[in-house]
Amino acid sequence: MDLQGRTVVPGFIDVHTHPTFLSQIVDAVPCTVPLVEDIPGLIAALKQHPKAGLGPNDWIEGWGYDESKLKEGRTPTRHDLDLVSATQPVYVGRSDCHSGICNSRALALAGIGKDTPDPIGGHFGRDADGSPNGVLTELAANSVVQRAKAVLDYAQAVGSLARTSQRFSERGIVAVTDMMAFTQPFHHLDVYRDAAQAGFKQQAALYFSWEPCKGDLSAGLQAAQKDGRVKIAGIKLFADGSISGKTAWCSCAYKHTGSLFGMSLLSSAALAQAYEWSVANGAQMAVHAMGDAALQLVIDFFADKKPWLPAGVPSVRLEHATLLKPAQIAQMNAMPMQWGVATQIIFMFAEYEAYTENLVASEFDQSYALKTFYEEIDHIALSSDAPATTWADPDNVFVSIQAAVQRRAYNGAPIVDSQALTVPQALLLYTARAASLSPFEGQLGQIAPGFEASFAVLDRDIFTVPVADIGSLRVQETWIAGEQVYRAA
Repeated sequence: MDLQGRTVVPGFIDVHTHPTFLSQIVDAVPCTVPLVEDIPGLIAALKQHPKAGLGPNDWIEGWGYDESKLKEGRTPTRHDLDLVSATQPVYVGRSDCHSGICNSRALALAGIGKDTPDPIGGHFGRDADGSPNGVLTELAANSVVQRAKAVLDYAQAVGSLARTSQRFSERGIVAVTDMMAFTQPFHHLDVYRDAAQAGFKQQAALYFSWEPCKGDLSAGLQAAQKDGRVKIAGIKLFADGSISGKTAWCSCAYKHTGSLFGMSLLSSAALAQAYEWSVANGAQMAVHAMGDAALQLVIDFFADKKPWLPAGVPSVRLEHATLLKPAQIAQMNAMPMQWGVATQIIFMFAEYEAYTENLVASEFDQSYALKTFYEEIDHIALSSDAPATTWADPDNVFVSIQAAVQRRAYNGAPIVDSQALTVPQALLLYTARAASLSPFEGQLGQIAPGFEASFAVLDRDIFTVPVADIGSLRVQETWIAGEQVYRAA
C-alpha cells in the first residue's frame, strides 16, 4: 500500500503499564499539573466529579496528585477532602499509585479509626491525637481504602478494559503488559480474554501481584494460561516504594532527612517462596525496585541461581531500576542469571521537583542512566508505568523518547546530559529491544520478513524533526497483525 512518503515504525510495546488501572479511572478527576496546582484547585476539581452530590456510598475519585507539585508543598489530608464532601467518600490516588488520600467518610467505610494499627509495609497518617488524617502511605495502607470502594461488576470490568484499546491504538502501542493483575474480585486473565472478544486489540502479558494472589496461584499455571495473545507471563513483587514518596529503599539517606533511607518491602523469605513457585511454573519474576538498596537485595538473592526460562527471555525483570549503578550492572552481567530491565525516564521528566528535593546530587546524577543501560544490558526497555506518574499523558511514547534523547525535564531543566540516547536507540527501547522483555506471541518490534505486521504510521519523520519537537509527533495510523485498528481523523 502507498503511504505517500510517511514514516513507518514498528508498533510500540509498553512493557510496564497498568491497563486495568487505566480502565478504572475513566471517571476519576485528573489531579495533575497543570490542571491542579494547589489544594484549593484540587478541592474544586473533585467537586466537578460526575458523582458529586449523590448518595453516601457514591465515591468521588481523583488520581495523580503529587505533594511536591502543589504550591503548599504538603500532602492534602482528610480535613482538606472533607471540604469536597462531608457525606460522600472521597479518594485520590497519588501519582505513584502506591499511596493515596481520603476523607473522613472513606475512612469510616474502610473501618480505619484511632485504634487501627498500621498494616505491615504501610502507614496510616495521623493527627496529633492519633486519629487517622486520611494519608495512606504505600500499598498496604492504600489498599485498605481501595478495597472499601464499590467494585465494578464483571461485564463492566470487561467493557472498561476493552475501551482502553483505543487509547493504546491512538498512541501506536501494539502490545502491553499489565504489571499488577489480580485474581479477585475477578480473575484478570478471564477479564482480558473476554475484553479481547469485545474489541481489545493489543497483545497483553499479565503479571500477577504476588502477595495478594499467591494463594490462588499456588495450584500452578496451566499451559493454556501461558499461551495466546493474552496470557499470564509471571508475577510481580515489590522490594520498595517510590523516589517521589521517599519510600524507595536507598543506601544514601534522602536529602534534608539525615536518616531516612526509604522502605524495604520484600523479605528474603517471600522472595525465596516466589522464586520457587516461578521456577516450578515456568513464570517470569518481575520485581519493583527503584532504590539501589532494594536492587542490591534482589541481585544478591539471585547470585547463585540459574535462569529457568528459555534463552532470549529474561527470567527476572527489574522494574524501574532508578538507581541501578555500574557496579551492580557488572555484578549482574557476571552472574548466570538472565536479567531484564524496564525503566521510565518519564518519572524524572515529570517529577523533576521530587527528584531534586529528595535525592542528594550524587544520587540524582546516577538516576535513569539510560546510555549505560543501553550499552550494558541486553534486555532493556523504556516504558510508561501509566497512570503512575505526575503527567496527564504518561504513555505518550514520544514524550519519553524526547526526554531520553534531550535529557530535559518538562520545565527545561537538565536531567543528566551524559546519559542521553540517540533517537534510534530510544526508539529501539520501545520496539525491538522492548519485545525481548516479555514472552509475547510471535515476533514483534521490527519491520522484517516473518515478523507480525504491527506498525505505526507517523505524521512526521521522527529521525529528522528537531529533537525539541519529538514530543509533538502524532500517530496517524496503527496496524496490529495486519489489521488497521486506528486512523486519525
